[in-house]
Amino acid sequence: MEHYEKGEKLGQGQFGVVIKARHIETGQIVAIKKIHLGNAKEGINMTALREIKLLREIDNPFIVRLLDVFPHKRNLSLVYEYMDSDLECLIRDRATIISPADVKSYMQMVLQSLLACKQHWVLHRDIKPSNFLISMQGGMKLTDFGLARMFGSPESGRYTHQVFTRWYRPPELLFGSTCYGPACDMWAAGCIFAELLLRRAWFPGDTDLDQLGKIFQALGTPSQDSWPGCACLPQYVEFQTTTAPPLRNTFRQASEDALALLALMVALDPGRRISVEDALAHPYFRADPKPTLPEQLPKPPVRAHNPLNQSFKGGSVLQAAPAVHSEDAGPAGDLNGKALHLEPASAAVNGDGVPNQKRLKIENGDYSSIASLSEGEELHEKIRPGNLSGDLQKQVSADELKALQEIGFEAGSTRHIISHGDQRLKKRKLNFDEHDHG
Repeated sequence: MEHYEKGEKLGQGQFGVVIKARHIETGQIVAIKKIHLGNAKEGINMTALREIKLLREIDNPFIVRLLDVFPHKRNLSLVYEYMDSDLECLIRDRATIISPADVKSYMQMVLQSLLACKQHWVLHRDIKPSNFLISMQGGMKLTDFGLARMFGSPESGRYTHQVFTRWYRPPELLFGSTCYGPACDMWAAGCIFAELLLRRAWFPGDTDLDQLGKIFQALGTPSQDSWPGCACLPQYVEFQTTTAPPLRNTFRQASEDALALLALMVALDPGRRISVEDALAHPYFRADPKPTLPEQLPKPPVRAHNPLNQSFKGGSVLQAAPAVHSEDAGPAGDLNGKALHLEPASAAVNGDGVPNQKRLKIENGDYSSIASLSEGEELHEKIRPGNLSGDLQKQVSADELKALQEIGFEAGSTRHIISHGDQRLKKRKLNFDEHDHG
């Protein structure tokens, strides 16, 4: 790590933390994933080894590059090229307009990344918007190969069905299938296509059964004719027969070509799902409007405003995030999918795009809660708990503390944060005192 200047934390997952850093000699900005190695008997995490192996083999402009790997203390550090944002941030940002031509361009890049995986005999098995990183130049790359596996050899014919984030998990895996191929990644890509069109998740299930119920409500229940052999899957559950409504009822603004491609991508029977080669050759991509050029795509919202050429001590990593809208809500009383975010107290924005005043807010319907913070304190809270990974880390600077005090909050006061977990509300106090910061 002596070759890198460390920056802010970008995220944290099950196996490690990701930080932003700059190479001291070259000045290149990178993202470093630090994976804890554990004790000597446990050895190196298999997920890390798998990711290193696959990314070393795949050299493609639509796949994130692994630049270096080195041990540091009790961690294994993986150095990646740095990307400014991700597709989930873009979809959730209500201030960003995504045109039909933009959707077409993003989907082309999603499918190109799936094609690169297939050409190297790789199943990604964690396709979701937050794993597609976006640069300010408009490029998009697939990342996070921790769940990826090789396919095609006789030895690799069966896998676990406990992969993919639930909202993007294909129905054959929800029914317990352990024998699958690239069609599972295509299903998840279809869910991303729908999310780009709707600006919200298409199947936000709370449990595996709820997930299947939402899928069948939209696409109809499977039968022996529409999906031969589905009743023989290990965890098959029979659902009440439902006829699929027209996709037009949900996607009112989409073109006929878009709906035709979407239907092929989310066919319930994986054997009838479109291949990535045929999807890229679909008339949807040739029809007007033509896909937007990458450099002309909307600028994505950045994950943090803390450039490496500024001091980290006392610097702000506060970031305005998209407001939660009512159409993102799940069933009545369900907070699943709600986002913890910083909301501007006024519309004024300074030169670097950071709102002049901010307040910490959790919103669900007509309920909101404000928390006060003291200078230098950090708050860690899961974003979209239970479904999507990623942590929120915010540090309050002196100026921002003053702005909070101006709108009525005192340092050292106590407020409540409302979060969601295990289908119930949990209330957690945050106490921040001035003397804690020296």
